[in-house]
Amino acid sequence: MVYHRTTLTILLTLPTTLITAFTTIGNSAFRTSTQLSASDSNALSPGDAVLLVGPGFLQLNTAKAAKAAGLRPVIVAPKKNVEAFSSYINDDDLIRDSTIGIPDPGEPFYGELAGLVFCAEEAILQPEIISTIIDWKDKDVFCEGGLKRIIACAPISTKINQEKSMGWMPIFNNDKGEKKVWENFVTAFKDHPAMNKMSKASLIRFGSLLGGSTDGPTELMSLGLDECIYKMSLENYRDLKERSFDRYRLGAQVLLGDATNVKPPKLEKMEKDAIKKGEVLEAYRCVGGYPEQDRANRHTIAHAVVQSLLRPVGEGGVPQEATVLSKCNPNLPTVEEWDQLFESPGPSKWPDPYSFVPEDYGIGIEVEGEKK
Repeated sequence: MVYHRTTLTILLTLPTTLITAFTTIGNSAFRTSTQLSASDSNALSPGDAVLLVGPGFLQLNTAKAAKAAGLRPVIVAPKKNVEAFSSYINDDDLIRDSTIGIPDPGEPFYGELAGLVFCAEEAILQPEIISTIIDWKDKDVFCEGGLKRIIACAPISTKINQEKSMGWMPIFNNDKGEKKVWENFVTAFKDHPAMNKMSKASLIRFGSLLGGSTDGPTELMSLGLDECIYKMSLENYRDLKERSFDRYRLGAQVLLGDATNVKPPKLEKMEKDAIKKGEVLEAYRCVGGYPEQDRANRHTIAHAVVQSLLRPVGEGGVPQEATVLSKCNPNLPTVEEWDQLFESPGPSKWPDPYSFVPEDYGIGIEVEGEKK
């Protein structure tokens, strides 16, 4: 089984042109009949093992969220990334259980894999990797009955705010090529029988990703990555922006399909007319469920992934394709709130600035030099 492990490792690490050349030869070995089969429940349960294919911070946040939910996450990434991850994730068990490829016979998690998540942040996964893993030749690597649940994470196709990525690891393709890489990846995922026939797979779109550490409510202490991730970008004030998402923007919006929550054109002027002081206006945009147009907290996406794994696709479960964005809430959604979000997806309403009462949020307003 060394050949199979080597194949996946190369798919995760080679430049785009080399991946294309390599997988053309190897694909026939993996594209046999799919290993997915119908079962009574296309959802994971606590104790199930789930393979997380990255690499990236979202992968690490998802691993910690999955562990907290009782799942057994297996981080898949090149060795050099796994070594660096140990200083970010601060969890020896997750690092110990990580791997550079699909488990071989006799290795941990062989015969136990029930879930699969593609959760890279950057455009590094080639479309061939989808069938390579889902249609793995050695079907015994999966749990009895095959994979129960599969999720792919991908960015929304159109962004309103051209937020820069954190840029913490090398990208093999240029900026112009990134969109095409994502398009090809998403197309291949949607075309796979797991998505278009078996209803075991779903696609989660995310906006520009921020946050993911511990500078927020107490619950993030066990879920967040080391605070050093706040300073992984050279962009001015980026660390403050990252921290603000962990402190104030943990709430979620679930929208059907590939979507954004566009701010009404007249609302910007209304806000400035209704709230004169800049610092109060800034505070207004950090409370009361104020929605993001196209940005998302890594914690929020990670929990959306985990909650989706624990639910089937379709009626009574989760949409086959949905976009998850953040909104201003200092706490992550509860299980019951995720139920409501998946059951009735849609953009959050934009608040009326004229009805904003700062004192309701402990915000004082200075009037003629005095604070009231």
